[in-house]
Amino acid sequence: MLPVTPPTSHLALLNCPTSPSNTSISYKIRVGSEISEDTLKSCADLFSSHYGIWGDQASTISKYTIAGKNVRMTSAKLRAQCLSHPENTVLVTCYLQVEHDHPQLYGHAFATVWDHGENKVGWVTQLVVHKAVRRRYIATQLLQALKFHALFSDVNIVGLASSHPASCNALAKYAAASINNVNLNFIHKHAKGILESSPISYLKAAQLRGTLFQDNCDNKAISSVFTEFYIDHTEPLAVLQQYKKRGRWCLGELLDGHEFFAIFPIAVSLESY
Repeated sequence: MLPVTPPTSHLALLNCPTSPSNTSISYKIRVGSEISEDTLKSCADLFSSHYGIWGDQASTISKYTIAGKNVRMTSAKLRAQCLSHPENTVLVTCYLQVEHDHPQLYGHAFATVWDHGENKVGWVTQLVVHKAVRRRYIATQLLQALKFHALFSDVNIVGLASSHPASCNALAKYAAASINNVNLNFIHKHAKGILESSPISYLKAAQLRGTLFQDNCDNKAISSVFTEFYIDHTEPLAVLQQYKKRGRWCLGELLDGHEFFAIFPIAVSLESY
């Protein structure tokens, strides 16, 4: 487990009861085999409280997925989805501590590495940030911290499937790319092979959608996957509109049951770190 101390110039907390000078933030990196049950439960609880709520079509998934209710996660489900290959998986956690209080988990990122031909893919399987500290570069720092782990030293393609534009933007920053100038040809060339080679079950089952992958696609989606994950899109769509207003979006529209599909090439060199 590696502790990482990031820059703190943009991390003042609106809801902090004391002066920001009495608040510390830290990031920790663990390989999958080092993740304790307590840590896994904390991540599951953070997801259940802060990931999102089910959308109108959630009842098509299960009688237990009810529109307007929080999307819930258990430790067992989290282990199955994000820790099926612990030796190739990294967890980055973000903790906030106010004065002498016990550090509290405010964000986490799971990522798994696998071979794709001559390439090595680093895939962000889950990225969650507490609602109280969003828009403070927590997601960006969580992903940047992956670079400190040896598993990511040879990664030359990074990717994620997410309904949130901010997550895609954070990944673009990891690759020193711009979210308004994504290499769509690269996505088209590698998307199918990456999914087929993935050890992640939900990725293997995902269906590529949008003009990059479908002929006669007229729903304005460009690079998406249909995962049948009917989460409410109210917040992501509001954020998406802000990106569009600034001319900073090129992955197309976000449809119900879909997530954006983002992959980026990165140069593996000392300069990357």
